[in-house]
Amino acid sequence: MSKLVIVLLAISVSINLLVAGMVVGQRLDGVRLLGRVNVTRGDANPNNNTRPGPYDLFVKNAPEQVLPFLKDAIAARQDLSQIQLQQLRDARREAVQQLKAQPFDAAAANAAFARVRGLIAEIQQNVHETALGAYARAYGQTPPSANSDKPQ
Repeated sequence: MSKLVIVLLAISVSINLLVAGMVVGQRLDGVRLLGRVNVTRGDANPNNNTRPGPYDLFVKNAPEQVLPFLKDAIAARQDLSQIQLQQLRDARREAVQQLKAQPFDAAAANAAFARVRGLIAEIQQNVHETALGAYARAYGQTPPSANSDKPQ
């Protein structure tokens, strides 16, 4: 009887450790899968395991009169933002596949990473334009044109 109890105890401890490891792993991972852009104001909740969203800095620092404009602008671009983030995830996956490919093709890997960089720049530009446009509208100004920062 005591051998059976020891075996059952060992199995119980193993299952408990497995479950605990899975819970801790999920908590430490902190990845948002297709999460919506966070448009809440205030300090980040330390118990919230999500990464900061692209607009968090703008929302956190926005004066009260800007918030409605900013939230409307973010909401209007939500679907496009999700598409762009999925494209970025796909491009990163492709870059990793190129690094693992046998035989290794440096040109293909370079092209994959160039696509990642291009998508990051495009997303960043869209975030900046959206935020600047919202701020400008909140202050009764015309948003700057999208091409105003490009050299002539």
